[in-house]
Amino acid sequence: MVLDSLGQSFSYFQSKIVWSNSEELWVAALNSHCRIISSALLFKGTINYCFFHPRDILRFAIVHNSVSIIIAHNHPSNNCLPSQSDYENTKDLYLLCQLLQIPLLDHLIITEKDCYSFKQNKVFDSWELELGLVKK
Repeated sequence: MVLDSLGQSFSYFQSKIVWSNSEELWVAALNSHCRIISSALLFKGTINYCFFHPRDILRFAIVHNSVSIIIAHNHPSNNCLPSQSDYENTKDLYLLCQLLQIPLLDHLIITEKDCYSFKQNKVFDSWELELGLVKK
Protein backbone atom coordinates (compact mmCIF):
# COMPACT_ATOMS: atom_id res chain seq x y z
CA MET A 1 0.00 0.00 0.00
CA VAL A 2 1.17 3.52 -0.83
CA LEU A 3 0.81 6.30 1.77
CA ASP A 4 1.30 9.42 -0.32
CA SER A 5 -1.74 11.39 0.83
CA LEU A 6 -3.42 12.27 4.10
CA GLY A 7 -6.52 10.31 3.07
CA GLN A 8 -4.57 7.12 2.40
CA SER A 9 -2.60 7.45 5.63
CA PHE A 10 -5.74 8.13 7.66
CA SER A 11 -7.57 5.12 6.20
CA TYR A 12 -4.62 2.82 6.72
CA PHE A 13 -3.94 3.72 10.34
CA GLN A 14 -7.60 4.16 11.28
CA SER A 15 -8.27 0.54 10.31
CA LYS A 16 -5.53 -0.55 12.71
CA ILE A 17 -6.14 1.51 15.84
CA VAL A 18 -9.46 3.33 16.00
CA TRP A 19 -11.28 0.71 18.08
CA SER A 20 -8.61 0.34 20.75
CA ASN A 21 -9.60 1.40 24.26
CA SER A 22 -6.05 2.53 24.98
CA GLU A 23 -3.67 4.76 23.08
CA GLU A 24 -1.46 2.94 20.59
CA LEU A 25 1.37 4.26 18.49
CA TRP A 26 2.00 2.71 15.09
CA VAL A 27 4.82 3.35 12.64
CA ALA A 28 4.99 2.72 8.91
CA ALA A 29 8.40 2.38 7.27
CA LEU A 30 8.23 3.59 3.68
CA ASN A 31 10.34 3.14 0.56
CA SER A 32 11.21 5.94 -1.86
CA HIS A 33 7.75 5.68 -3.48
CA CYS A 34 5.92 5.93 -0.11
CA ARG A 35 5.02 2.24 -0.32
CA ILE A 36 4.85 0.52 3.06
CA ILE A 37 7.83 -1.74 3.66
CA SER A 38 6.62 -2.68 7.12
CA SER A 39 4.36 -1.32 9.84
CA ALA A 40 3.95 -2.22 13.47
CA LEU A 41 2.41 -1.33 16.78
CA LEU A 42 5.41 -0.09 18.76
CA PHE A 43 3.81 1.33 21.90
CA LYS A 44 0.62 0.72 23.85
CA GLY A 45 -0.38 3.12 26.60
CA THR A 46 -3.32 3.94 28.82
CA ILE A 47 -6.72 5.41 28.01
CA ASN A 48 -5.24 8.90 27.66
CA TYR A 49 -1.47 8.60 27.32
CA CYS A 50 1.04 6.71 25.25
CA PHE A 51 4.72 7.26 25.90
CA PHE A 52 6.96 6.72 22.90
CA HIS A 53 10.68 6.95 22.52
CA PRO A 54 12.29 8.17 19.30
CA ARG A 55 15.07 5.60 19.66
CA ASP A 56 12.66 2.69 19.19
CA ILE A 57 10.90 4.32 16.25
CA LEU A 58 14.20 5.08 14.53
CA ARG A 59 15.49 1.56 15.23
CA PHE A 60 12.42 0.23 13.41
CA ALA A 61 13.06 2.59 10.48
CA ILE A 62 16.72 1.61 10.23
CA VAL A 63 16.10 -2.14 10.55
CA HIS A 64 13.58 -1.95 7.70
CA ASN A 65 15.88 0.24 5.58
CA SER A 66 13.16 2.85 5.23
CA VAL A 67 13.54 6.07 3.31
CA SER A 68 10.92 7.83 5.44
CA ILE A 69 8.34 7.09 8.12
CA ILE A 70 4.84 8.06 9.18
CA ILE A 71 3.62 7.57 12.73
CA ALA A 72 0.08 7.55 14.05
CA HIS A 73 -1.58 7.16 17.39
CA ASN A 74 -5.17 7.19 18.49
CA HIS A 75 -7.07 9.24 21.04
CA PRO A 76 -9.84 7.03 22.49
CA SER A 77 -11.48 10.24 23.78
CA ASN A 78 -12.34 11.07 20.13
CA ASN A 79 -10.64 14.46 20.50
CA CYS A 80 -7.98 14.51 17.80
CA LEU A 81 -6.20 17.67 18.97
CA PRO A 82 -2.62 17.05 20.12
CA SER A 83 -1.63 17.40 23.75
CA GLN A 84 1.43 19.34 24.83
CA SER A 85 3.18 16.00 25.27
CA ASP A 86 2.24 15.03 21.69
CA TYR A 87 3.89 18.23 20.44
CA GLU A 88 7.02 17.82 22.53
CA ASN A 89 7.60 14.14 21.74
CA THR A 90 6.89 14.63 18.04
CA LYS A 91 9.27 17.59 17.87
CA ASP A 92 12.07 15.48 19.36
CA LEU A 93 11.38 12.69 16.90
CA TYR A 94 11.11 15.11 13.98
CA LEU A 95 14.51 16.64 14.72
CA LEU A 96 16.20 13.26 15.13
CA CYS A 97 14.66 12.04 11.89
CA GLN A 98 16.09 15.10 10.15
CA LEU A 99 19.54 14.37 11.56
CA LEU A 100 19.42 10.73 10.45
CA GLN A 101 17.98 11.67 7.05
CA ILE A 102 14.95 9.43 7.51
CA PRO A 103 12.21 12.09 7.32
CA LEU A 104 9.12 11.90 9.48
CA LEU A 105 6.52 12.65 6.79
CA ASP A 106 3.60 12.98 9.19
CA HIS A 107 2.25 12.22 12.65
CA LEU A 108 -1.46 11.53 12.66
CA ILE A 109 -3.71 11.53 15.68
CA ILE A 110 -6.61 9.25 14.81
CA THR A 111 -10.14 9.22 16.18
CA GLU A 112 -13.23 7.35 15.11
CA LYS A 113 -14.18 9.89 12.43
CA ASP A 114 -11.34 12.37 12.14
CA CYS A 115 -7.62 12.91 12.38
CA TYR A 116 -5.11 15.62 13.12
CA SER A 117 -2.11 15.82 10.81
CA PHE A 118 1.02 17.59 12.02
CA LYS A 119 2.04 18.04 8.37
CA GLN A 120 -1.31 19.39 7.16
CA ASN A 121 -1.43 21.81 10.09
CA LYS A 122 2.05 23.05 9.14
CA VAL A 123 3.57 22.18 12.51
CA PHE A 124 6.64 20.72 10.79
CA ASP A 125 7.07 23.92 8.77
CA SER A 126 7.09 26.02 11.94
CA TRP A 127 9.69 23.73 13.55
CA GLU A 128 11.92 23.93 10.48
CA LEU A 129 11.84 27.73 10.71
CA GLU A 130 12.38 27.68 14.46
CA LEU A 131 15.31 25.26 14.22
CA GLY A 132 16.87 27.05 11.26
CA LEU A 133 16.46 24.06 8.94
CA VAL A 134 15.08 26.33 6.19
CA LYS A 135 15.65 29.98 5.41
CA LYS A 136 12.85 32.46 6.02
